[in-house]
Amino acid sequence: MKIPSCGPHEIRVRVRACALDELDLRVRQGKFKSFVTLPMVPGFQISGSIVQAGSSVRGLSEGDQIVAIIPLDAKQGGFAEYVIINSICAVKKPPKVSFEDAAASLLDGLRVYHMLHYLAYIRPSQFVCIIGGTAAINRLLIQNLALIKDCKVIIVGNGESDTNAYASHSHIVRVIDPRNESIISCLLEETGGLGVDIVFDLQNYDMSSPIHQGSLKGPKPTVELKTRGHSRGKSEELKEEVEEEIPSDQFIVPKTVIIRCLGVHAKWCTSSNNLQIEPHESMQLSMRSASICFLFEQSWLLSPRYHGRYLHILGDLMENIEKEKLRPLIAKTAKLEDIRSVYRHIHHSSSSGKVVITMPAGKSESSGEDFTIEMKKADNTVQRAKQTSALSEALESTGLN
Repeated sequence: MKIPSCGPHEIRVRVRACALDELDLRVRQGKFKSFVTLPMVPGFQISGSIVQAGSSVRGLSEGDQIVAIIPLDAKQGGFAEYVIINSICAVKKPPKVSFEDAAASLLDGLRVYHMLHYLAYIRPSQFVCIIGGTAAINRLLIQNLALIKDCKVIIVGNGESDTNAYASHSHIVRVIDPRNESIISCLLEETGGLGVDIVFDLQNYDMSSPIHQGSLKGPKPTVELKTRGHSRGKSEELKEEVEEEIPSDQFIVPKTVIIRCLGVHAKWCTSSNNLQIEPHESMQLSMRSASICFLFEQSWLLSPRYHGRYLHILGDLMENIEKEKLRPLIAKTAKLEDIRSVYRHIHHSSSSGKVVITMPAGKSESSGEDFTIEMKKADNTVQRAKQTSALSEALESTGLN
């Protein structure tokens, strides 16, 4: 098969690893029809080596090991031996970082950085609550929160297994089991009745998914919300009854519960793109001067305005992985020919770690440097052949041959 050449601003990458994400599932389900043009090759998180660079590419060259997030509107994805992408989508990968770790950290790393520093504007000593999310993104989020001074983290977990998994993190002050505890009561108890400063809501609100079947209704707790300097009747405490409905598998915490956990000027960061707020819920948010922030990591790629910041985020992410401050959670690696079974695995086990598709290095491309060396050897061989041919012709013309 003929390998296409790249344009002046493009690079051709020999893909070494491509990580799967729930974004891939959403694309397959037709959730981004306004961006995605079918047919297309999926796979959005890649790491590999540059084998050809366009004439106008700056800062990258043949042999460089890179990572890149492929935009949604691209026709080519990472499930291939080679992919051609715009050079402005890629940053160099540190040699110490494996291709698998690099690819597995890209989208979740971008999401975490986006939430912390561009949506929530997190500051030291704030109370943070994490609800939902896959094990992979939660791991990177918790590792990043550990780098913020005096940050206190509360996790709405999924039973005893989550409690044991997070026990070793000193900045996690509590893991709530919603099947046995009231979420609102626990959060208000930990924050002194003031509510949390930030909620990272990473739940999947798509109830048509098979992982959201079944529900269990928890207790109907009476919650005391303390007010600052405002009296209501003879008491400064407002008692509210809240019905918490928690599904039995990957539970969905109701919007009303989340809102009533928020403190004044709090931020609710959600990954849902179809969140609907009722009038009474809007009133509760306005009384707290709280705000809702929507997470969509592809906005960095769809708008060129902040592209420099986007490249800085990816570079900072690779640097932290190299320094072992961050480490992605990889549940499984597979070959490209096993892609169908891998999709089934993700669809039914979305709460586990990342799945990474690996492509073996070619004979002349165990790394980008090896490829460059082989190309130089080939050029030298051609040059020597031309010199030998010229010498033979000269000898024949003089009759010395």
